[in-house]
Amino acid sequence: MIKNTKYKLNTSNLGKYQEFKEIFAKYGIELEATHHDLREIDADLVSVIAHKASQLEENTLVDDTSLEVEGESIGVNVRWFLDHLKDYAGRKAKCAVLLAYHKENTVFIFKGSISGIIVESRGNNGFGFDAVFLPDGTDKTLAESKPGPFNAREKAIEALIKGDVWAKHPLITCWDGPWQNSF
Repeated sequence: MIKNTKYKLNTSNLGKYQEFKEIFAKYGIELEATHHDLREIDADLVSVIAHKASQLEENTLVDDTSLEVEGESIGVNVRWFLDHLKDYAGRKAKCAVLLAYHKENTVFIFKGSISGIIVESRGNNGFGFDAVFLPDGTDKTLAESKPGPFNAREKAIEALIKGDVWAKHPLITCWDGPWQNSF
């Protein structure tokens, strides 16, 4: 799958799809979308992305964004974090995007990450926590500007295209553990 000129991404977020589509286009790669609403397990990052990839047909990309904030355990519970921004301003943070697909019985996972700090909301572009995440090395939040060196999604896509697999995981076809809350 690494050297394709066409990929398929599953997402129901049109803004995210547009961003992914623009990044793939930089590499001359066409991106299609599917819109299957996937229920997410409440587990570690690798298990969450592996479960998402396991629910779709082979070679369909899925993504998951996580956020680490100094002194807090947010992880995949980013939606909850959005309602509590004022509590975290000034803290160091790390954003990671995992991109994955499965082939046969293995899920291939690619990672892109950036470090920064949580700030007061600035900017009108982007979505999620983009307006409050200020990457190290820039004076603009992700909602103000998101060039490649400061874009975790672009870094995950670069890893995919280069074939730089961050992790492999067996398919997760059955889950008996807890599920993430719907917001």
